Amino acid sequence: MASAVYGAFIGLAFLVFTRLVPQPVGSVLFWGVVSLQLSWFAITCWRRTGLPFVTAAGVTGAAVAMSFLVLGVFGHPFPGVGPEAWVPLAGVLVLGPLFLFIESRVNRAKWKQWAEHMAQRSAWDIVTGRHIPQLRDGGA
Repeated sequence: MASAVYGAFIGLAFLVFTRLVPQPVGSVLFWGVVSLQLSWFAITCWRRTGLPFVTAAGVTGAAVAMSFLVLGVFGHPFPGVGPEAWVPLAGVLVLGPLFLFIESRVNRAKWKQWAEHMAQRSAWDIVTGRHIPQLRDGGA
């Protein structure tokens, strides 16, 4: 449930910052925050879990968000970009879930531990990174 609430919040933020806030400022703010959060997620995920595919999903998402941030800075705010700029977004929308699916098959035990950990988490835990459990041996 926490993931659904968080996803709805991100969707609402996207609509507000790309439609209601003057452009390109809104797009720059939105993609800047998303790229920072996904970068932080990827680093935290790797340090706590060592799960390569979930980490790769975070890195890929952060890279695409940064590319839209750069486009916004140069006066091409999303979603008013050309069709070629939609290719990275489509790619990350396919790769992200694919990486998560692969991880769920390659590292079943850790994936199950994470799912159990998430059962008691809120959307705020996702924002603050507390949804990422410590799964590495030795606490590294």
